[in-house]
Amino acid sequence: MAVTLDKGMSMEERVRNYFIKSGYYTLRGVPFTYGKFDVTDVDLWLYDRPSPVSRHRIVVDIKNKKTPQAIERIFWAKGLAATLNLDQAIVATTDKRPDVAEFGRQHGVVVLDGNFLSRLANLSVSDRMSEEDFLQTIDAFADQRVSGDWKGRLRSAKSRVLNGLGYNEVNSWLTDGRFFAEQTLIVPLHKTTACRLLYMLASLIAVGFDFVLRDLAFVDQDAKVGELNNGLQFGSSGAKGTAHVIDIAIGLVDQYAPDMRGLGGKIRRGVESDLEAVQTHIPAEYFGRPSTAQSLYNIARELEHAAFMTTFRGPSDLSVDAKSMLSVLLDFWEIDRSRFFSNLKGVDLDKVVREKDLPESPSRLL
Repeated sequence: MAVTLDKGMSMEERVRNYFIKSGYYTLRGVPFTYGKFDVTDVDLWLYDRPSPVSRHRIVVDIKNKKTPQAIERIFWAKGLAATLNLDQAIVATTDKRPDVAEFGRQHGVVVLDGNFLSRLANLSVSDRMSEEDFLQTIDAFADQRVSGDWKGRLRSAKSRVLNGLGYNEVNSWLTDGRFFAEQTLIVPLHKTTACRLLYMLASLIAVGFDFVLRDLAFVDQDAKVGELNNGLQFGSSGAKGTAHVIDIAIGLVDQYAPDMRGLGGKIRRGVESDLEAVQTHIPAEYFGRPSTAQSLYNIARELEHAAFMTTFRGPSDLSVDAKSMLSVLLDFWEIDRSRFFSNLKGVDLDKVVREKDLPESPSRLL
């Protein structure tokens, strides 16, 4: 049963649907946390790829109230965008006064006023669940909290888009994505919900790679793959940063446990061995391809939409590009492709798409 939305939720969904139809990747209800503090929720976070070397990250503040205090919301949205180092702030308000829009223009904030919002009254995406419906599908799994906290993982995953979209975020999404891919195999009664969450995580992974590739658009192919591999192995700090952390740890052992001085070399060799054992070259080589880079934005939008479709769409029914990406991720996670695809909607194993057999993706730039 669909969740009945209050007027604020309903407005957020309509504005979200407007931006989806306008070609943006969207997230609704993104938590902004600092340390252990839940500071606020961002109503809408938008991502756009206007060219190979530019990306736009936008915060949208949406208020559907009798007294929306629009001027104050402009201050708030502009400050939040600056604090989070985002590229644009938008305020959607029921206020229709021309002075509000003018104030926004003067301060670099786009205002979607009451006149504009009234035209969205009947805007909906018929095959798409609301955010509340999506969360309700997770709640249908009564043991989701003790089985890895599915909702908590989703909330944390969404919050990471406000951190800067670097390798640390990508690696965290890869970890959560693997968790949900495994859940499709071990929680049979809720495997489609686990797959929806996998689609969400995979869409975030696509966004993360798309963002880091912005700075590698004109880098030599081998160097690009090497940079991606380095980021996946060592995170945003890189090999030097990781080595520095290891040095500090070994230094502390030597200083405070002098009788265990020989342990330092063993720690270093163990960490290096563990890092080398992770097959990061698999995603690095795939995401480093020019054809993949050109299609990532479309893949992200497709996977996000698949997560929210009212009628579940199995992975075998996705586009060739989306199946290719999922197949590469499954290889990286050491999850058997055939088992994964056949477990969802009984796909004919002979038709399971393998990444190495896929044609090159068409060039698509938004």
